[in-house]
Amino acid sequence: MRRYVLSALALSTMLASPALAIDFASPQADRRARVEFQIGVDLVQHQKFDDATAHLDVALAQFPDDTDILKYLGFAHRMIAKNREGTSHDSELRLANAYYIRALDIDPRNREFLEYMGELYLEMDDPAAAGAKLAALTRHCPNGCQERDALATAIAAYKPPPPPVHAPAELAPPADN
Repeated sequence: MRRYVLSALALSTMLASPALAIDFASPQADRRARVEFQIGVDLVQHQKFDDATAHLDVALAQFPDDTDILKYLGFAHRMIAKNREGTSHDSELRLANAYYIRALDIDPRNREFLEYMGELYLEMDDPAAAGAKLAALTRHCPNGCQERDALATAIAAYKPPPPPVHAPAELAPPADN
């Protein structure tokens, strides 16, 4: 009897274990990820970027190398950054950068991602890095292409941020002596 109770207890523990909840590429999980992706895309198209990222993250967990998901996540985080300040702004831009880098690791010649990364670098106030992406686009489409032209226009229109305003000396904290 004791052996039966221990076996039942072990079985119930295994069934309650989170390890059994892991779904290894079942068709149902694929379907759910696709639905989550579509919801995320719809939210991005309706400019609900904060809401979109959670749905896109679910899709990315199922399809980690899908460049379309990475594109929408990068774009959503760039747009979220526009409404943030300070470290929150910088964190969103770093997230967008990470998604674009990952997409370029998968498809290094993707002109769309080269353009998006160049634009992101301008948002990060790094025109030299944006210029490097423009050079890469020029190599990939020497006769011109929409992505190269768009990035060249963005670089030409780039204006560096004004220098930070410092407090006048009389408002500055006293120096320690």
